[in-house]
Amino acid sequence: MFAQGGVIAALLIPAHVLVQGILGPLGIVPVVDRHYDTWISILGNPIVKLYLLVLIAFPFFHFAHRLRYLLVDLGVPAAKRVPAQVIFYGGAVLVSLFTVWLLLTTAPISLG
Repeated sequence: MFAQGGVIAALLIPAHVLVQGILGPLGIVPVVDRHYDTWISILGNPIVKLYLLVLIAFPFFHFAHRLRYLLVDLGVPAAKRVPAQVIFYGGAVLVSLFTVWLLLTTAPISLG
């Protein structure tokens, strides 16, 4: 998950910000507006839910791995032990589970 998180953090997030945050407000590409009805209809799509899960969860695993090994490289001996692994990777798992819960409870899945 480290490599996938790095690729998503390096490629997909900037592309998402470019389209949704810059080109959309400029009127160059159609994007999701800030109206409640539009958001609910978009979040009801299971592909959008999967996209948002990938966009959020994988970079957190990448971040957890990078932060843990930064501490290892800085000479923190506790970063090599199991409790540190549980804290870092467990935090990424908790963020992922919270994201799944949030995506499943925010808008019902609509297939039509």
